Amino acid sequence: MTSAYRSKIAPLIPEFAVPLARSTYYFARSVSTEARARLMPVSAADDFSPVFIVGCGRSGTTLLGELIARHPRVKFICEPYDLWAAVHPATDFLQIYRHGEHHCMLDSRAVTQDTRVRFQRVMSPRCGLTLVEKSPVNALRLGFLDAIAPSARFVHIVRDGVDVAQSIERKASGARRMAFGPPLNNWWGVSGAKWTALVRDGREAGYYPDEVWHLTTDEQRGAYEWLVSVREINAWQSRLDPRLLELRLEDLVSEPRKQLKSVVDWLGLSSGDERWLDRAIELVRPISNDYKTELILPDQMRADFNELQESYHFKGRATSDE
Repeated sequence: MTSAYRSKIAPLIPEFAVPLARSTYYFARSVSTEARARLMPVSAADDFSPVFIVGCGRSGTTLLGELIARHPRVKFICEPYDLWAAVHPATDFLQIYRHGEHHCMLDSRAVTQDTRVRFQRVMSPRCGLTLVEKSPVNALRLGFLDAIAPSARFVHIVRDGVDVAQSIERKASGARRMAFGPPLNNWWGVSGAKWTALVRDGREAGYYPDEVWHLTTDEQRGAYEWLVSVREINAWQSRLDPRLLELRLEDLVSEPRKQLKSVVDWLGLSSGDERWLDRAIELVRPISNDYKTELILPDQMRADFNELQESYHFKGRATSDE
């Protein structure tokens, strides 16, 4: 994974060799996870009930995952894109581990018995632990996840869409060099693969097919990703009830003990010893927010965006360029 590469490998090699080491690292992980997906034995005990943390990227999914990860009965996996690529190649929306057909949005049609077996092989936790996985793009794949793990539970964390869009803009301003091929953008993947897939999948799903072409900045594209992600989760809310829990990032940061305890209670992970909870909430810091409170969007996107913002009591709003 990218974070593991940065923390464990990149500091140990000369700068000129980093692109080659990075490409080699991704290739090695691809080979390793594919072998696990094909060869690891599956037993009846591997039929488990995972927990998926979902929400548009830059909404606090990592913070929530790291807080829950402090629980002694949790196995937390953060953005295991190599594992997902081994489960189904089309999940590699960044085009790091597999090349070819790729999607941001996937539904039950992409799930076969082989897909389920591969998922169990690479994701199953040790006996007695609950798997908690967080990949923000999974907000766009609820049908896929529900078919691959029918007893899965989902925790949706949502943040002010204007803040998210502008945070995505900052993230997308950087890229990493690769030894072979074009750079890897920090948000949109290789050669903008994520945006290409998001536009194609979003249009096919009916999300603003005529307006998406007018989005020219990373801020606007980030707003589109937030809008589609939140609308997808809302569309699934009744079907997943009572397996879907929702909270706001602002509430998690302002009341971390109350909110985190509510989440783990809902997951059935309560315990008498709450020392882990004391350690977890030490990770919480105030939200650093020097963003603007407005962004420009086309007419229908703007109307839907602002309606969602109001429903969550967020202050940011989209405006027109007129």
